[in-house]
Amino acid sequence: MSFDTELVIQKIRKYCGSSTLWVAYSGGMDSHVLLHFLATHREQFLQKIQVVHVDHQLQSQSARWTEHCRQVAASLHMPFHCLKVTVTDINQSGLESAARTARYQAIHQLINDDGILLTGQHLQDQAETLMLQLLRGAGTRGLGAMKVISQWQKMQIVRPLLTISREALFEYATTHQLQWIEDPSNQNTKINRNFLRHQIWPLLQQRWPALNRNLARSANNLQESQILLDEIAEQDLISVEANSINGSLNITKLQALSEPRQRNVLRFFIKQLNMVLPSSINLQRILMEVCQAAADGQPQVSWSQYIARRYQNTLYISWLRQHPLPASSVNLLYDQQPILLDAEHQLVWKAARGEGIRAELFRSGLALTFRQGGEKIQLAGKSHHQSLKKLFQEWQIPVWQRDSIPLLFANQQLVAIVGYACAETAKPLSDETGWLPVIEQT
Repeated sequence: MSFDTELVIQKIRKYCGSSTLWVAYSGGMDSHVLLHFLATHREQFLQKIQVVHVDHQLQSQSARWTEHCRQVAASLHMPFHCLKVTVTDINQSGLESAARTARYQAIHQLINDDGILLTGQHLQDQAETLMLQLLRGAGTRGLGAMKVISQWQKMQIVRPLLTISREALFEYATTHQLQWIEDPSNQNTKINRNFLRHQIWPLLQQRWPALNRNLARSANNLQESQILLDEIAEQDLISVEANSINGSLNITKLQALSEPRQRNVLRFFIKQLNMVLPSSINLQRILMEVCQAAADGQPQVSWSQYIARRYQNTLYISWLRQHPLPASSVNLLYDQQPILLDAEHQLVWKAARGEGIRAELFRSGLALTFRQGGEKIQLAGKSHHQSLKKLFQEWQIPVWQRDSIPLLFANQQLVAIVGYACAETAKPLSDETGWLPVIEQT
């Protein structure tokens, strides 16, 4: 398959909207072809185009590679940005995965949520990814390999070359006399992808010349299958009363589903919570040990940074660390700006007529803290005070969540249990605007 100029232009136009285009440029052949193509066809696009290079500092030549990339970008009159990262968790995640995580984190911080990252993966990369996922025992989602457009956290990633063969990219590169970097680590067959590429792939292609095209087609078919599974899961989320704010769902209604649908909706829900999926063994343990335990039992299954627990008839999936602030810390709030509570949740304010906290209380500062013990509050519409402990019991809030629910104090008086209730003494007049503190996902 030759390099299809019109196809690449159409894909970029289709998936990239009006956002700034950021080209991930490593200096290798694939990303150099993508950069050169965008630079020489920039009149086809309305968006601004910028170049980002990440120095992983894993090779002694990395500084020289950065300078090479800077010069190439300058010769193409493209704005250039270099980011240095430190790659960690190599032993746990593997070099490829750990480097990708470090790279994406750095790029995401640079381009924010309104930019789109363009990467140079091609047809053989897609075929190799499917094979690697198959060898890891991945499910449908993993076997779908890479999508033309995907998301990492909130960063959009577009792969406009994904259906183009490496041979076509090489032909483009040589025709335009591109000078690219050959990373010696790409020859290291201790890395699984390199072993597959150098030792196994030539044999497979000799026997099955259409190997890359066929595996990429299988990946597309599996992506369609995953779309159908996700649509079923979205329906099941409603039936199991899933709550993405506190990571909970109804155990009885979950168990009313067939076992495959239980696993499917649970995987979908965990992914929706932006958490790493548990292994198949841990997923089954959640369904068997946690969901089938006695209602007053306290079983739990943990993986990575997450934990699954039950409280009465509800399954809760959460971070092991509930909030980033020490329990004794106090933040003073003087306005209605969002406050980050943890990696996935923030406190935001909703305007409400005659409800919530009246505006004047912000002037002296609202103290944001967590439970210390012995707190009492007079809820809106009530004539007496109640202890926080009793309210948590009435509201059936799991014991492990109680110390991580934010509390707001005005003049040392508890005026709000964030996400649950506000005090009578903080309420505005019926014709005035008040502010309700609620918790949302970031």
